[in-house]
Amino acid sequence: MNSKLKPVVMAVLILFLFGFIFPTVTSLVADHAIPFKANGSLIKQNGTIYGSYLLAEAFNASFFFQPRPSDTNYNLSESGGPSGSLGSNLTLNQTLQYLHQFMSMNPGINVSEIPYAMVAPSASGLDPNIPVQGAEVQEPRIERSISSLFSSRGKSVNESAVYSFLNETIRSYEEQNFPLFGSYYVNTVQLNLAIIGYLQKNGVLPPNVLG
Repeated sequence: MNSKLKPVVMAVLILFLFGFIFPTVTSLVADHAIPFKANGSLIKQNGTIYGSYLLAEAFNASFFFQPRPSDTNYNLSESGGPSGSLGSNLTLNQTLQYLHQFMSMNPGINVSEIPYAMVAPSASGLDPNIPVQGAEVQEPRIERSISSLFSSRGKSVNESAVYSFLNETIRSYEEQNFPLFGSYYVNTVQLNLAIIGYLQKNGVLPPNVLG
């Protein structure tokens, strides 16, 4: 083989191997071994796709857990984080704004109880995960809202039963981001879909509420 052509052929072979063969094989293996994760961890109801467990969504009702703030307003077609540096006045003012919003939504909690992640947008603006404490401080507001929703539907519910449901839901979805030394977090999309299921089961929300 011509010495000048040899590098070109090697480059084409490497490109074909690692640019086509390897991605294709790994995709096929993942699709059969972990199909749910390989296809984007999609949220489906009655065959319709409503989103992904990997992307935060704006669950606006007061009986939902709120994710981290989003500079893109949870726009699933784009992503982006804060434009200012951590020490800039822009970031400071934005953090204070998110802090006031969080405290107004969850009256009665102390500032020291609020994890920093709850008042700081993620780099993508679409992170669905929050610290476990960030979920726990929202429980009183969610309990009051769920109880109010039951009452508006002419139903009664025990306060301790709602708290028990919320605590069990948080515990069941709690994960650690790094074995042994990692911090614990929960996925707000999973938590909120569990709340929707709980309300549907008790006849407070219609079966097709996601639609």
